[in-house]
Amino acid sequence: MNHGHLQIGYHGCDIAVRDGLVSGRLTPEPSNNHYDWLGPGFYLFEGDAERALAFAEAAASEPLRRLTAKPIVTPAVVGCIFRIQRCLDMTTKAGRLQFENAHINLQAMRLRSGQQVPMNVPVSPFDEEVLLRGLDRAVFQFIHLGFLDRYGTEYYEAVRGAFRQGPEIAPKSGFHRDSHVQIALRDLSCIKGWFLPPGVELLSPQELRDAEASLTAKRDAVPKVQHR
Repeated sequence: MNHGHLQIGYHGCDIAVRDGLVSGRLTPEPSNNHYDWLGPGFYLFEGDAERALAFAEAAASEPLRRLTAKPIVTPAVVGCIFRIQRCLDMTTKAGRLQFENAHINLQAMRLRSGQQVPMNVPVSPFDEEVLLRGLDRAVFQFIHLGFLDRYGTEYYEAVRGAFRQGPEIAPKSGFHRDSHVQIALRDLSCIKGWFLPPGVELLSPQELRDAEASLTAKRDAVPKVQHR
């Protein structure tokens, strides 16, 4: 990652949210759920519109898995232009070392206080992937709070990580079908603009009203869940 340079990411969402962000009628909302593996933030797939769309499609087709806090009726992708000055980059040795040290200190602190250390676990016993990232989230929060306690400010504007996901493409290749690089923007002022992927157009006013009505109806029908 080139700190300070303009970069592009893609956010999988409902088509009504896509048009709302591009038009400026909506503002981005950070995610803060127990499956957010990089901790709280506005999540982007780095340079991969197809992977962002696949995520939105999975969230829409498998609503019971709750891949998103809010439902998706019509999967879509919005492009985001952003600039980060200070990123905790888990694809670098320095980032992984900081995470490792924070994990050790978090374990020691929890042990002294008699508290349990959170765990990363699958959504169900039948899942091969570990999607509930309680431990990872706790370590990142430990890092961020350390800067907040020490300097009165949160140092990192974003967290970046590479996630191996899905079946292996070829035996022993190490490449997996759904692997991706994600960025959790903690500071939304890093966002400089929005755009539609090539060949995509905004909905007409009537189409947008219909999409918003469908999304509202879906949200009202989904039982509220308390995230841990």
